[in-house]
Amino acid sequence: MIGRVDLHTHTTASDGRLEPRQLVELAHKIGLRAIAITDHDTVAGLEEGIAAGHEFGVEVIPGIELSTEDDGNDIHMLGYFIDYRNKDFIEILRYFQSIRLERARKIISKLKELGVEITIDEVIEIAGNSASIGRPHIAQAILNRGYVSDIQEAFDKYIGADSPAYVPKYKLPTVEGTSFLYKAGGIPVIAHPGLSTTPDYVEFLARNRHIRGIEVWHPEHTPEQVIEYYRLAEKYGLIKTGGSDFHGIPGKSKLGQVSVAYVSVAALKKLKLEMISKNIEGNIKFSLRQLAGLAAS
Repeated sequence: MIGRVDLHTHTTASDGRLEPRQLVELAHKIGLRAIAITDHDTVAGLEEGIAAGHEFGVEVIPGIELSTEDDGNDIHMLGYFIDYRNKDFIEILRYFQSIRLERARKIISKLKELGVEITIDEVIEIAGNSASIGRPHIAQAILNRGYVSDIQEAFDKYIGADSPAYVPKYKLPTVEGTSFLYKAGGIPVIAHPGLSTTPDYVEFLARNRHIRGIEVWHPEHTPEQVIEYYRLAEKYGLIKTGGSDFHGIPGKSKLGQVSVAYVSVAALKKLKLEMISKNIEGNIKFSLRQLAGLAAS
């Protein structure tokens, strides 16, 4: 069980700066035994990442970071060992991506009203291979046009949650999101709970087996939060995970800055086998119409 692992990373398939192969190569250079590629609402980078893992001798765990919401809180769920080739799963993710594109168009329209002239074509070009267009790509377009001096100013002045051009993101209700991950063969683990929700809500998820793990270690968790979520994971027998939430952005967390022992991967693998043997995972039964209904509710 020797070796360190980073279980929260992003690539150009969503809002990361490194191609999947580049990410895996970097993991190899810094001596990580394994990484999980957990792009936002997409699995588009996994094929390349896993192939690169074989090339560089780095274990690549197929994952995703799914956007969910409860009572107005933006709660992210990590799904590990998902069936990333499942056609129904991919179809639903494409539906999410089409909604992201429409959201980007709405933000751009609001920006125009504020005198900020950027186009959707510019944003798509910046996104490149990304399957999930998001606000970081829009922020880069704003920066490129010279309206702000850095990315953070674009968020603070225009597209942050309390800013004039903000448009809420489509998110599944949290419990339905965890069910979606189970049905995709995944293990739901709440991401950076210290940034998005309360220990009481995490305990609710844990008590009802909506999650099977907690991301205890994260660059923005305080020491007190680490202790609190460690104890909560112990109480409910949940897997304790951690990662850098690496995006490759200068000045932000570095790959492997937060890592955990390989024992966390071993625990995820053991649980995955138990889920298969007990048939906990199942067919994806969400339809696009049902998802649209959930979004509107």
